[in-house]
Amino acid sequence: MRGARQGRHRRRRRSWGQRLALIGGCLSSLGLVASAAGLAYLFRKYERLPRVELSGVLDEPVGSGEPENYLIVGIDSAADLPPDDSVRIGRGPTLRSDTIMILRTDPGSGRAALLSIPRDLYVRHADGRQARINLAIERGGAPLLIETIGENFAIPIHHYVQVDFASFRGLVEAVGGVTVPFPYPARDEQTGLLVTEPGCHTLDPVEALAYVRSRFYEQLIDGEWVTDVRSDIGRIERQQDFIRRALRRAIDRGARNPATLDQLIDVALDGIVVDDELTADDIFDLARRFRSFDPDDLVTYALEGTPDTVGEAQVLRLVEGPETEAILSIFRGSSSAEIEPEGVRLVVHNGTGAPRQGAEAAEALRAVGFIASVAGDEPGAGAEGTVVRYPPAQAAAADLVARWLAGGARLEVDETLDGIELVTGTDWQGVRTEPLPTTTTSTTLPAPTTTTSTTTTTEAGGAPPTGARTTTTVDLATLEC
Repeated sequence: MRGARQGRHRRRRRSWGQRLALIGGCLSSLGLVASAAGLAYLFRKYERLPRVELSGVLDEPVGSGEPENYLIVGIDSAADLPPDDSVRIGRGPTLRSDTIMILRTDPGSGRAALLSIPRDLYVRHADGRQARINLAIERGGAPLLIETIGENFAIPIHHYVQVDFASFRGLVEAVGGVTVPFPYPARDEQTGLLVTEPGCHTLDPVEALAYVRSRFYEQLIDGEWVTDVRSDIGRIERQQDFIRRALRRAIDRGARNPATLDQLIDVALDGIVVDDELTADDIFDLARRFRSFDPDDLVTYALEGTPDTVGEAQVLRLVEGPETEAILSIFRGSSSAEIEPEGVRLVVHNGTGAPRQGAEAAEALRAVGFIASVAGDEPGAGAEGTVVRYPPAQAAAADLVARWLAGGARLEVDETLDGIELVTGTDWQGVRTEPLPTTTTSTTLPAPTTTTSTTTTTEAGGAPPTGARTTTTVDLATLEC
């Protein structure tokens, strides 16, 4: 009572500044309460996602902030599409993995990498049968696919995400479509894709699904339909480019906003399946750590295969060698630090014209273990500094070369190369006695693969003719919309 009486006697009128401060404090408090309630709502909704029991199959969970791998599988299922949907035509009840990707996230460095595995890759399944890898999920579900990946590639899988056709369409619809550049008119009569004019096109859900599933992709070049003979490999490159653009679109539309995230989770509830160990805390912690991630920084890789036939089935056999091992090492949790110079072959070019610079550089590299040879000079090529050029599959080895150089080097991916090339520049300072650690290089995870492709002229719906002319298409990653 005494305090109340004193309060009545001492009450004074508040200034406008005090009132504004009070109102602001109240609004802030209400905002915090609303945010907390909204996040709690999203947590509860997320926990209702369809789940698959994978205890004992997945690798041991990692600590918060540690790198981990997510197996993302697009399944060849039209179960949730309308009965008259064109995607259902000719489709039986079997379930296969149409797309297989492994996303590696490293919250500590803020980096992410994506590895695509061709669906026709011929491997030994974990149950002993040899077949295309996309048949594993049909024969033994997610457990057999995860175990098959582990036994063939020694890549740990910590979490599992499965997306069907209907869910993919729903995600595209939730972000308002995805804009993709088409340097030429394009079509795929198998999936129904048809783009009649070149330029930037915002693909709706139906068009987007037809685009990312296209394995018989054709472009109208100089009046002729030209097909991408790489089939699944070409499709992987288009898919990876599409993912970057879809992520950018989602961020532009406010995917980091709880309301938009709520809509995306609504889509997920209709058909995206996750493993039973992936909690809401895991997802929101990952989202918090990657809230500033730029989709253009997503580093992409693909396992390469050579075409072969087993019985009547068209398959791909894995291209084995140091390049493939360098890629797999990244997703196994290792890096270029585990590659030894003795396993790296490169060609040295003198880019400055200084007498014997190329020969001396090759000799110094051989002294620390590299298999280095000298090629013709490229006077003037090193005007902007030393550069290490490399094909996408040898990115980790190229990073190792750069870490051994005293003056450093610019890493430059070049899909036309068969091996690593070092061009000495005006900043050339020789070779170190010890390599720099991976944390000091500009790219611990190497530069993204490009999407330049070779295509071959065919008749509509026919097989590529022998000796057909080839045309190089435009790199999709360089096109902006």
